Formats: sequence, C-alpha cells, structure tokens
Amino acid sequence: MSLGQHVGQKILVVGAGGIGTATVEHLVTEDARVVVAGRNVRMDGPFDDPKDELGIVLGHLTVDITDEGAVEWGVTRAAELLGGLDALVVTAGHRHELAPLHETQAGWAREIIETELIGVMSLVRHSLPFIRNAGNKGRRAGIVVVASDSAKAGSMGDAASSAARSGVLGMVKSVARENATVPLTVNAVCPGPTDTEMYRQAAEAEGMTGKVFSGMAKGIPARRLGQPEEIAATVAFLLSEGSAYITGQALSVSGGLTM
Repeated sequence: MSLGQHVGQKILVVGAGGIGTATVEHLVTEDARVVVAGRNVRMDGPFDDPKDELGIVLGHLTVDITDEGAVEWGVTRAAELLGGLDALVVTAGHRHELAPLHETQAGWAREIIETELIGVMSLVRHSLPFIRNAGNKGRRAGIVVVASDSAKAGSMGDAASSAARSGVLGMVKSVARENATVPLTVNAVCPGPTDTEMYRQAAEAEGMTGKVFSGMAKGIPARRLGQPEEIAATVAFLLSEGSAYITGQALSVSGGLTM
C-alpha cells in the first residue's frame, strides 16, 4: 500500500462545513490523523467508524470558538487524542445576511468579528505551543487559515466580515514571522465563491444577500464557482513537505477573481 503525503501527520481541523469536510476527507485520504472540531460538528460516512491504521478521524469535538475556555479545552483535548499536534486548519466562518454598513445597527459587527477574527486568533494562540513543539522536533508543522478573497478586495454588503478576514491576513503574516525559524509555516487560503451548501442557500435568499451571491459567478474569469475539493487540495499542499519554504502568504483560490 502506498502512503499519502500526510502520513501520520496530526492535524486539528476546525469548521465542518463544505470546505471543512472536504479538507478532512482530503487529509484522511492522504493518511493524516485528524480531529474535527466546530460549533455544529456533523460528519458522515467513513468518519462514523474509522478503521484505517493511518488515515483516520480520531475524534469530533463541539467547540464554540468565541468561547476562550472552550477553545483552550478543545485544542488541548485534540492534542491528547492525537498524541500531539503538528498542524491546525481553521475553516470556521459566520453565517449572516448582507447589508450596507450604513443600514446596520449598533453592535451588528461584533459577533462576526468575534468569530472570524478573535476566535481564529484564539485557536492559533492556544495551538501554537503544541505545533511549535512539533516543529522543534523536526515534524512538518504548520497552520492554515481559510479566509476569503473578500479580505483582499472587500465584498458588497459584508464590511464586517471583510474587515475580520483582512485582520486574519495580518495575523497570519505576523505569526509566520514569529515562527519561521522553528520551523513552522503559517499561511492563509482565500477562496472566491465556492459551491457549498451555504453558498447555494445565500444565492437563493431574498434581498441583497441573494442578489450579491447569485451574481458572483459572472465576475469570475474562469466562469464557474470553485469546488470545496479545490480549496481542500490547496490547504493540504500548504501542510505538505513540498511547501515547507512557503510562509506568511495569502493564496487566492478564486478562478482569477483576485489577481
């Protein structure tokens, strides 16, 4: 049996939506050992009763990343289940309706920013001691945050999320600089419009949300939506040996939408 490029790599994946699930599937296929965490973790099929010796999901943890105590517990528990932690992947996001900033109410942005920026920073902060330890021991150590192309270009009716995602890119660059000699790589993946259940629901919604989402594909040079598997493959590459000299980057996977 041939072994995948992530054989034995111990990875915590936070966020079990379309991109998160595709990422777990890809990493498990490449023989990683994975723990999945999220506010609403629901995994199907091969994740229910894993039997493989190498590529397996070792646990599912319910974690609200806006709760600092829950994040600390979740990261520690994942490291216990895996016997250490080589890598962190964050795909978590916040579902919300779109609206121009001048039409929003006071406090509207707080929950979005607490999830997409502060929660992500909390996950990275609590994971770093474990991942730094792995890097210092010569293991392939890394962090990948799935952000959004809105971090680079902004998004109509989504100022708070665009601001949070931009903040994540700044954090990625800072943490990458702080840990480059460990060695430990820290990168962001910035998807464009991607064909997930969340995207389809948004495209069918009423008002500004439906109008913006349903028209997104028209602006993509590739003339199609991205697929979750394409984002997952990029995440997996950024945790592979072949990308060990790539750090502090924000890679768009958007069919040319952002160049």
